Amino acid sequence: MVYYVRNGKVPASRHTYDDRKNLRREELFGEESFEGAYSLLYHLYEPTNSSGYRVVNRNVDKYADAAHIHRHLLTGNSKRGGNILNGRHTILMNDRVKVQILVPSETTNDFYRNADYEMLIFVHEGKGNFISPFGNIDFSTGDYIYVPKGTTFRMDYSEDAYFLILLSKDTLKIPPRYLNNYGQLKEGTPYYTRDIRPPKFNKPETGNGKFSIHVDFDSYYVVQDFKTSPLDVEGWDGYLYPFAISVHDMAPIVGKLHMPPPIHETMSSRSMMVATFLPRKYDFHERSIPISYYHSNVDVDEFLFYSSGNFMSRKGIKPGSVTLHVRGLTHGPQPGAVEGALGKEGTDELAVMIETYDPLRLTEYGATMDEPEYMKSWSQ
Repeated sequence: MVYYVRNGKVPASRHTYDDRKNLRREELFGEESFEGAYSLLYHLYEPTNSSGYRVVNRNVDKYADAAHIHRHLLTGNSKRGGNILNGRHTILMNDRVKVQILVPSETTNDFYRNADYEMLIFVHEGKGNFISPFGNIDFSTGDYIYVPKGTTFRMDYSEDAYFLILLSKDTLKIPPRYLNNYGQLKEGTPYYTRDIRPPKFNKPETGNGKFSIHVDFDSYYVVQDFKTSPLDVEGWDGYLYPFAISVHDMAPIVGKLHMPPPIHETMSSRSMMVATFLPRKYDFHERSIPISYYHSNVDVDEFLFYSSGNFMSRKGIKPGSVTLHVRGLTHGPQPGAVEGALGKEGTDELAVMIETYDPLRLTEYGATMDEPEYMKSWSQ
């Protein structure tokens, strides 16, 4: 939940009408049954008036038969293919979280809706337009796009588009420690309310045509066909909606000594924490060691997607690289990295991190990108 937004034409009171001759179809779009955050959307047409449906089976994501060890996945070598409907590839997952790569070769006019997962889309490369009944969000490299579970949308994008997609069965939220008792972002947080970009509202689409919505149930789609557009919303208001936020608008928190990863937190759920490592000044103690110390993740697995910059703690890392450092196995800077960091005043690295509270396992697709020698990269 973020802040209240009202767009377009809505009745003076919820669950009422203003004009009996022009009734609008009110849809409650809400989480946690009727107890969580929600918005009310007012459609020109019946949002349930599907002219038919079909079930389309999908390839089921499968775990690789592989040990739970530190990994380096070369996702930057991904070949272009497909769109939001058929081009997403799961590289790591558990029962609550999936990590996907989308390097599309085409767009589609069909709409997508995920029935099981919240989505957080990170724009690694490219620009485009996120289109939903709430309105449009222009996006570009470095944007996060938050997509609540059940949101109907499609995307247009440039030919160089490359997306990292994080899926969570649990609701993704602004970290509670960033909020005061009124739900307002506190002073001292990495981003502020005005950095959050809700959709820009459009006039509703009218008239008949053919519009398909692919509802994702993980192993299959239920595809519903409509004669009227899902973008027929005349107005909406509430607290639940897609939004974007740019990493370039965020302000990293720095300190005298090296700060632990939670200081970079961006969003969180019951099953994971999402953080953003940003270009920043290093620690200012006169004898500081400005890169990460060695650590054992006792309760979490640590995923990093390297987007841009110079990643001094790791050798062989380049944009599009993914590392997975797992619980039970100590990890940290590679040999020589600590010595090389001494005296450095800042970093230009940009990376997306997630920590999952259940083990994050390699998929069969992810295994095709695995660098087999990575566990030896700490050897001298």
